[in-house]
Amino acid sequence: MRQDIRKRVFEAHKAMNVPPSVEQRLASYPSPPRRKTASRRARGPQGEALLDTTVPEAVFRHLSGSLAPFEIVIVPGLDGSGPEHWQSQWQKLFSSYDIAVSRVRQEIWSKPHYKSWLMTLCAAVTHSKKPVLLVAHSLGCLLVAHAAQQGLLPSTVAGALLVAPADVENGPSEHLHRVAAFSPIPLSPLPFPALVVGSRNDPWLGVRRARTLARHWQASFVDAGRKGHIGNQCDLGYWIDGLLFLDRLTQTIVLRNAGQTRHPKKTLQ
Repeated sequence: MRQDIRKRVFEAHKAMNVPPSVEQRLASYPSPPRRKTASRRARGPQGEALLDTTVPEAVFRHLSGSLAPFEIVIVPGLDGSGPEHWQSQWQKLFSSYDIAVSRVRQEIWSKPHYKSWLMTLCAAVTHSKKPVLLVAHSLGCLLVAHAAQQGLLPSTVAGALLVAPADVENGPSEHLHRVAAFSPIPLSPLPFPALVVGSRNDPWLGVRRARTLARHWQASFVDAGRKGHIGNQCDLGYWIDGLLFLDRLTQTIVLRNAGQTRHPKKTLQ
């Protein structure tokens, strides 16, 4: 089954002549007209403009090709992902560009039930018609790791972007009782390519610990800088860096499926 997925992904990318990376091609693209640029403006309590985050059309054009062979399944974490969360912004963005995207919807986000959350995740990916890219945040990353360790995820899962995994063993003491059922953290290698994104000032996960988890999971690691928990409290808009990280993950999958020996660096930035 995985061989079929690899063949479909590789052939789709080859047919579309997807460039090797966003970073290498953005410089060659002319500046797009403003009307063709996605924009998001955050508002303060009085309706004043606080932030104008603009994403170049070149990024979307490239990602539309990189992500076309996949279905993106968004996996929120503890307390869910609100409308301003980058996961929610990505879901709207991908939908507007006809990129297949869906979302895991847990019954109660504030009181995670381990077995129920596992079943919901597995149900969300079981019926996907394309190879699946999991885009997980916080406790959602641990959920993916648990499901993978128990062999519950179908072979259609092609890779995972794991952003700010929640350290359910050493996180904020006032919240540990809410996530105790997800401890201990699975340390088995993941059966698919993965990229772990860590933040230097994340109260839920230190960078050293994030690197350790990535090593155990045999995943690449990205240092995202000082972005807190990269969650609901961070106004990241479309989070351009994250989109580039997602693109890097797709390139890793394509290289592996093509049987090439050249691999991206394990640690970025």
